[in-house]
Amino acid sequence: MAEIIKISNSKITTWRRCHREFNYKYVQKLRPRKKGIALSRGSIIHECIEAYDSGRSWRKPFNHFSKEFYKNTMKDEIVEFGDIPRMVEELMENYQVFYEEDGLHYLGNEVHFELPLMEGVVVEGYLDALVEDEKGDIWPKETKTYKKDPDYDFLLLNTQSALYTWAVMEMGYTPKGTLWDIIKAKEPSVPQILASGKISQRAVDSTPYTVAKFLRSQGLNPDDYPDLMGKVSFKNYFQRHKVRVSIPVVKGIMGDFKSTAQEILDRGPLLCDRNLGKGCAWCDYKPLCQAELMGLDTEFIRKKQFEVVEKEGRVNGKGK
Repeated sequence: MAEIIKISNSKITTWRRCHREFNYKYVQKLRPRKKGIALSRGSIIHECIEAYDSGRSWRKPFNHFSKEFYKNTMKDEIVEFGDIPRMVEELMENYQVFYEEDGLHYLGNEVHFELPLMEGVVVEGYLDALVEDEKGDIWPKETKTYKKDPDYDFLLLNTQSALYTWAVMEMGYTPKGTLWDIIKAKEPSVPQILASGKISQRAVDSTPYTVAKFLRSQGLNPDDYPDLMGKVSFKNYFQRHKVRVSIPVVKGIMGDFKSTAQEILDRGPLLCDRNLGKGCAWCDYKPLCQAELMGLDTEFIRKKQFEVVEKEGRVNGKGK
């Protein structure tokens, strides 16, 4: 009986980006011992939202993350990259207020699927959530954190959106597309206190919740600051895009998905050439790759910065 391999969106995108990175990650099964700041930030926001959407308190995963962050993160790293727990806590408080009555019925959270894609290949993934909106339409819901709101074409024409729409169809539903839950990964600002002791009326990059909370902390009534409150909006930080994906788009992207899956099936363990370019700057395997290119002894780097992880899964430990 021929071996069945599992393919995920992450495997497909990694293979297309760089065969060497694919080899490190999926053949040698190497993972960085320490997550990057951006990865840690995205992981804990996902974890908190998954808890909230499931009807549980997001405080429990947040408190665990916060404790570990301050225990393992150097002060100069916090200065350089920001106080991640403080930012996440403020964002989650805002998220809870803004989406308390979002009109969504959650059919499932962290929905795992393993579906046959083609002979010898099973496609695996996790939906952040599967929801039904107020009109009765079904959507896979995906949470993304960005410094800048992505454009519509990016949300429409990408493998993840098509894959999840296809997967939900294979589950027996008729989805309209993908509901993208976009969160600005930045701590909302607070107004400036002037030398006179008064509150500046200048616009700030913030939300009504954060500004009102700040004013109350100063013993002030937010209702007395209508101009300031009118300059901020939750939509600066939270956007939900219902991206309707047509069947031709899904079929086209999934056809490309199958083509790449066939390449991995045929040559995955063998092909490990490098795709050198600007993407190398933020690749997790940059130190190891550079050392190998320069003919240096890589064993120290391999043991110090990486570990072998046999079980594949999500960056937050739940698989993706």
